[in-house]
Amino acid sequence: MINWPIDFPTVKGNQLTLRPLREEDIDPIFEACQDTTISAFTRVPFPYERSMAEDFVRESDVAYRNHVSVSFAIEIDGAFAGTIGLHSIQLGDHMAEVGYWMDKNYRGNGICTQALKLLADFSLDVMGFRRLEALADFDNVGSQKVMEKAGFTRDALLKNRATKRDGRQIDMALYSIARG
Repeated sequence: MINWPIDFPTVKGNQLTLRPLREEDIDPIFEACQDTTISAFTRVPFPYERSMAEDFVRESDVAYRNHVSVSFAIEIDGAFAGTIGLHSIQLGDHMAEVGYWMDKNYRGNGICTQALKLLADFSLDVMGFRRLEALADFDNVGSQKVMEKAGFTRDALLKNRATKRDGRQIDMALYSIARG
């Protein structure tokens, strides 16, 4: 059984904190999502409008209360560094998919790996999920390395799994981590 905390949790690690999204995150999210690297490897649209950041932040609490998704801000020393969370939640199967992106100023220094480890440990050990999955564009080697360093295992190459905005079908690498 999933142990879904009544109040949106804050999860603290050694160097970072995963916390609920707040109004003051709207501008940093909007600014970060102007980076086309984020939209190239995620489902974040481009161009990214400020209203999209507003909706993402303001709808996160309702999505959490309805067990639809869990969206955290990744915070380093009080600064917004990116987002990470669970979506495609299947409570009956004790499973969810992980998604994340980092502001370009915080990439390449292990923060995303730490955030993913922290989220995985919280999701599996505290909330009671038995399996987490994550998909990465086959060309996104950086994201695949993050998953591997965080303890996820590559399960499969999914041919033609996703469609890019230009209509191209792309392959995705499926990773997972499981307990129990």
